[in-house]
Amino acid sequence: MVWAALLLLVLLLAVWGAREAKDATAFFAASRRAGSVLAGLGGTAAGLSAFVFVGGPGLFATMGVASLWIILSAPLTGALQCWAVGEPLVELTRSHNCLTIPDVVAARFGNGLPRALSATAVIAGGVAMLAVQAKGVGVLGEVLVHVPGWQAATAVLAATALYTAAGGMRAGLLAEAAQGLIMAVAAVAISAAALWQAGGPTAALRTIAHLRPELLDAWGKPGAVSALSLFLLFGLGTCAQPHYLQKFLLLRDRKCLRWMPLVMTVSLAAVLTVWVGLGLGATAMWADGNLHLSSPDQLAPAFLSAAGGTLLALALIAVAAAVMSTAATLMNLVAAAVVRDLPSAVGRVPARSLWPARAATVAVGLFALLLAFHTERTVGLLGVLGWGTFTAALLPSILVGLNWSGATRSGCLAALVIGPLTQLALELAHSGHLMLRWEPGLTGAAIGTLALVGLSVGGKKGCPEIAPTGAGGEDEGLD
Repeated sequence: MVWAALLLLVLLLAVWGAREAKDATAFFAASRRAGSVLAGLGGTAAGLSAFVFVGGPGLFATMGVASLWIILSAPLTGALQCWAVGEPLVELTRSHNCLTIPDVVAARFGNGLPRALSATAVIAGGVAMLAVQAKGVGVLGEVLVHVPGWQAATAVLAATALYTAAGGMRAGLLAEAAQGLIMAVAAVAISAAALWQAGGPTAALRTIAHLRPELLDAWGKPGAVSALSLFLLFGLGTCAQPHYLQKFLLLRDRKCLRWMPLVMTVSLAAVLTVWVGLGLGATAMWADGNLHLSSPDQLAPAFLSAAGGTLLALALIAVAAAVMSTAATLMNLVAAAVVRDLPSAVGRVPARSLWPARAATVAVGLFALLLAFHTERTVGLLGVLGWGTFTAALLPSILVGLNWSGATRSGCLAALVIGPLTQLALELAHSGHLMLRWEPGLTGAAIGTLALVGLSVGGKKGCPEIAPTGAGGEDEGLD
């Protein structure tokens, strides 16, 4: 009954979205009608996904309390985003009709290579983050509903692609706001249940201290430098995640920035309780022999399967909401990069019809499915890879470039090349495992920032700005 109701809602959303999304602004920027609540809840829902509900508890089971360095910056990130990048994004959106993050980069640093490289980063990181959603659903499908993981992932991503391809962000934003509320309520309930089953927080900590004391090391096995690098990656890195930043492009005016930090912080804190509560409680149960797992990724689904009943149904709805909200935004972003940003970078006018974008949305989902089930990475590590890819490529140009008038085109280009190459080299050198010292994405962002500053200082001041129609593309195109 629950799944039938969800399917009906998806179909209704797809029909409504297809009627509403008649041009590029509606399809890629939700007609710029979002206020603080819609954009804030949508940003939280898009940023928190299977990585939190499946990967987070799994990382707790692997790294213990050291995994919490990933989320300790959460109380600061909403305010940081609005303060550091929100206002310049809103201003560029209004002055240059920007619909995508590569549009923003092109408006600040000129068309051509800056747009092409930022679009490539969106595609690479977006596909990796989509694969997180697919793999997370696959793990849950195998454990909870006893179907092959690829079937569960295909079903959820197909439903998401249906309404996203039909209505773009015009349909996706409303869905994300509702999904964000569902996730927050479910996360608190699941966390409380896990801690209660483990005998309470104190009992859970005693169990872990007795049977797995290494999990209570605040720095973890990799050490303090690695822990702090994860804190910085997920703190500063929020200013480089397109699925977060896109929500600033949907705002109806800059006044909405006033209340967005509060909405984002409260909803984010509620959802992240599942990382702490379920991670702690279920890990204690696993250590005590009350849960049997074949991998840490199975911690959350194994606990939910054992709990059953209403909690299991609530968890299934919450995870579906988490996956679909993030997947919808990522599909839209990657489709825009493929059909709008890359053609615009070589001087071609984007197609007026929305059908290429709709086809690209479906194709992106299929490619992410293939990646998800042909990688050995856990959900958590795959999530770190996607987040790090965005951070390495985009953080220097977005965080520094939008706030420093002295940043130049050559500095931006250097950052967009050197950052991702540094991350890729370190990922290959460490075979996909967590770094023993600096995390690859953060290291790439740091070196990219040095390159941007180094080439900008003493160089030609000011950056070329393209005309509003060049940044925004053919806004009036009809379907």
